[in-house]
Amino acid sequence: MFSQGLSLNQAPSIYVPLRFFLSAPIFGVLFGALFLFFPFEEITNRYSSIAIGAVHLFTLGILTMIIFGAMQQMMPVLAGAIIKKSKLFAWIVHISLILGTLSFSSSFIFEIKILLHIAILFLSIAFLTFFYTTIRLLFKVEFLTSTVKAMRLFSLSGLITAILGVYLAIAHISFDIGLSHYSIVNLHILFGVFGFASLLIMGVSFQVIPMFYVAPDLPKFIQNKAPNILFISLFISGIFLIFGIDFLILKLLFILILCTFAFYGLKSLNNRKRPVFDITLWYWKLSLVMLIISMIIWLFNLFDSSFLLFITFAIGFLYSLLQGMVYKIIPFLSWFHLSSKGYFSLPTIREFIEEKYIRYQFYFHCLAVVFFILSIFINQMIYIAAILFISSNIFFFINCFVGIKKYAKIAKTDPMDISAFK
Repeated sequence: MFSQGLSLNQAPSIYVPLRFFLSAPIFGVLFGALFLFFPFEEITNRYSSIAIGAVHLFTLGILTMIIFGAMQQMMPVLAGAIIKKSKLFAWIVHISLILGTLSFSSSFIFEIKILLHIAILFLSIAFLTFFYTTIRLLFKVEFLTSTVKAMRLFSLSGLITAILGVYLAIAHISFDIGLSHYSIVNLHILFGVFGFASLLIMGVSFQVIPMFYVAPDLPKFIQNKAPNILFISLFISGIFLIFGIDFLILKLLFILILCTFAFYGLKSLNNRKRPVFDITLWYWKLSLVMLIISMIIWLFNLFDSSFLLFITFAIGFLYSLLQGMVYKIIPFLSWFHLSSKGYFSLPTIREFIEEKYIRYQFYFHCLAVVFFILSIFINQMIYIAAILFISSNIFFFINCFVGIKKYAKIAKTDPMDISAFK
């Protein structure tokens, strides 16, 4: 997908990642709906059970869903790490992640403790299956690029995030919430935000930006040093949090690393060697700008709102970029698999999903982010934000489904029958 010499022997079935991509916007609709039915004060209070359920509905049901799907496609291609029995692997991880996410969020939102037991079981299956496999395969790779190195650190961070999450969930079940509980919570968040999510995005961008957008490489010190510094800083954070040491120095370091990455990412995209219009560029640029904004908010503790950080970082940065990636992955995989099967008369990559519909979804997504931010100052705006976010995810689902349906329709025809493409 991102390298020369790609063959179907390396790539899994196209339906392996696609099932994850189609599931994410469905969870997006559920997440948006929560804001229509629960009080603003409850859902935006990071310590409320409703907020915990909502955040994990987003992080597990949307972000993790897309990341797990994309990784199953990228590992064989970017790292040469081939997952054996990929269909069975995908089925186990996908079903477990869906059941675990729904159980976890429901247990907090509706205060049904038995669901938390179920959630721990299924989420443990999903995360342990995924990370056991990825860590085992990635650490066998001999040709180490900056992307492969970052993917290794991502896998380790993800496993640590999951272990901390299970520990916290068990603490809720047993009511064993001591003085160190919130230190573990913060460490869980740091590993999830900066390790699991950010490290993967950084690593993938090192190859995706130059290859998909014919843009200059990011500086070598960013590729080779930034992921390592970020990963080491996460472990140091644990010491600082547990022993109550002032976190300011590490906070500045995290902000510096991510803002530097965002700056050079934007610089690379703005200096493309072939400046052809591509709608997915809007998602990348919005994402990197929102990353810088979120870091500024975190630096100065603007408005003292964890909800504002969630909107700018999780929705503005992470979800924007992942949507842009999905809009690249689905058309490319569709074209690649069909051409590899002998189809010569094919739609172009940009014709599998019409750009005007991607543009419409982008507008809804941007407006949702804007109104989520406005709702902090005018709470009633949360209803408009929720409706826009729901609409955006419905658009996202339809766009992805249309691209997949177009692939499936062509795949059913004879490769030599050109009438299917008239």
